[in-house]
Amino acid sequence: MSNQSWHDLFCPAREETQGRPDGWVLWLAPAKLNLSLRVVGRRADGYHEIDSVVAKVTLYDELTFRRRGDAQIHFDCTGLDCGAEQDNLVFRAAGRLREKGGAFGADIRLTKRIPPGAGLGGGSSDAATALKALNRLWELGLAAAELSELAAELGSDAPLFLDGPAVRIRGRGERVESLSMHPFHALVYLPELGCPTQQVYAAYDALRTRPGRARADQPARPAGPSLWESMLSAGHVAEPPSRWRGEVVNDLAAAAAEVQPGVGEVFERLEAATGQPVHLTGSGSAVFMLLDGERQARQVLESVPQDMKARCRVVLLNSW
Repeated sequence: MSNQSWHDLFCPAREETQGRPDGWVLWLAPAKLNLSLRVVGRRADGYHEIDSVVAKVTLYDELTFRRRGDAQIHFDCTGLDCGAEQDNLVFRAAGRLREKGGAFGADIRLTKRIPPGAGLGGGSSDAATALKALNRLWELGLAAAELSELAAELGSDAPLFLDGPAVRIRGRGERVESLSMHPFHALVYLPELGCPTQQVYAAYDALRTRPGRARADQPARPAGPSLWESMLSAGHVAEPPSRWRGEVVNDLAAAAAEVQPGVGEVFERLEAATGQPVHLTGSGSAVFMLLDGERQARQVLESVPQDMKARCRVVLLNSW
């Protein structure tokens, strides 16, 4: 593979925020990968209980903000599909935060690079970033707990983006615990198809009750805790991915393939070509391979079928 191709597909680490001479302030909103995702029950409110380890990675949406003196919010979005303005989580986050007594408005520009409907958390990350940025821009002084409460109102995944590089989330996603995570590279494949979250969970429920259905997402477990479980209990994932990636599970993988058969085809092609375990993030449709470092990432990317390479990105564990 040429250096230019690697350059095009590699997503380097960047600083979270940067001021600009024209008065705008740039903030980055990172994507996330669910390194593992277990569905552990169903709540009375209809949501599923989950237990998931989530890492922020260096694929970013970009948001720029400029304070206005007229209390108006002007929002503009370019790049990938952002949906209707009134439904966009950045616009909604700004509205909710302004209800806290802000006397100012803002011009907000979102450049969307994280595909929606892929399990990468782009919308939730955008919302959390908007809350942090506008809290500072409007000098509201809201505490972290207050921002987390607002984030939870906007989306189940949003609070995790107010925390550090890696977290363990439980409940419907609102219970967030920081984790120390060994650095890694990941090769992410971004399919053109999307996986609607509600449909995937409905398919998961149907698969659990289907007579005679093999549970491919429930592999046989050895006696005693695995290395992965032991590290989670300690709150510190101290080993590189090659030591534990075979032990992590996403319970929604079979359901995502049921909703979008193309997801299953991507799994098969990437596993056959690279010889690496392939994982689903969230409810899909994006999949990824966990790798120890740049050398292995280059080797694995080289083995990806040529017609799939353009939709690949190589990311790092984000540092903030």
